[in-house]
Amino acid sequence: MKKAKVSLYGVVILVIIVIIMIMGRARRQSKNDAFADPHTAVVTVTGMIAQPEPFTRRIEETGVLSGNKEATVAAETGGRVLEVKVDVGDVVHQGQPLVRLDDELYSLESDRAKVAYDKAKMDLDRAEKLYLEKSISDADIENARLGAKGAEVQYRMALKTYNDATIRAPFSGTVAAKMTEVGQMVERGMAIAQLVDVGSLKLTVQVSEADLKYISIGAPATVIVEAVGDTTSGKVTTIGSRATSGSRTFPVEIRVPGDKMLRSGMFSRAIIGTEALTNGILLPREAILPDAGRVIVYRARGNTADKAVVQVIANSGDRVAVEGVLAGDTVITTGNQTLTQGTPISLALDLRAAK
Repeated sequence: MKKAKVSLYGVVILVIIVIIMIMGRARRQSKNDAFADPHTAVVTVTGMIAQPEPFTRRIEETGVLSGNKEATVAAETGGRVLEVKVDVGDVVHQGQPLVRLDDELYSLESDRAKVAYDKAKMDLDRAEKLYLEKSISDADIENARLGAKGAEVQYRMALKTYNDATIRAPFSGTVAAKMTEVGQMVERGMAIAQLVDVGSLKLTVQVSEADLKYISIGAPATVIVEAVGDTTSGKVTTIGSRATSGSRTFPVEIRVPGDKMLRSGMFSRAIIGTEALTNGILLPREAILPDAGRVIVYRARGNTADKAVVQVIANSGDRVAVEGVLAGDTVITTGNQTLTQGTPISLALDLRAAK
């Protein structure tokens, strides 16, 4: 009986040892798998055969919408605000009063200058009659004329100051901001409101010097404002003649019609059409990958992936034209996200893309 128990214990111990050895081997295998060369794993990919095709360039850039006219309206004279006649969002017409300052003193000064001017004119009339009668000298009539002219200038200046106490809209538009309130003292040059003309809008984008030669005045453009889900048509109205400071890009202005959904300051994307028909290698956008500041694609070289640096030269719908790929190269279009140079691949050709 004792021998049977010893024998049973021996079997149990042997089984435990075998289990421990199996688990250890499994852990070592798992660890080895974690550090295995990724090139040994075959990746299934889809590719296309690159062929030159005719395409029309489309230039895509982004910018911020602004009103056709935008101005910060400032006071042309100083005084205390008596009345603010508009609020933010109000639509105003050119010449419409926005703010009225205390103009009592300006009115009195204008009246005083008018009296002085009227007197100078009467004095001049009398002097002219006396001069015709040879009763006064040339110097006397000249002084009378200069006196009347000086009084006229003083009156016109006083009248303008009086009129400037009512601050008016320089053009028709919408009040975007109000910067003063009743009772506030304002000085000449102080901002009192912001006015925006959104009857039409403009979008200024920066275009590279390489693309600038393909754009002309009047070229059609599609402006996409994703914030409001709106797409509108416009056209190129101006092309900058000087590069933007610190860059090799030129400002291009696109004019679009006003819309109740569009606002000055909205981020927008412009697609500018060109008439430049040319041949090039067109690839789906998903074939293009970023790589440490460069743009790359993967080509199929036998049964492995080969990295190629490319340059995007144009956009054409949902595809891009590139340099750095030759006609006949097999470019990997899907499954390329996990590839590195030399990764084994299993390739299937996308015949639709290859046509």
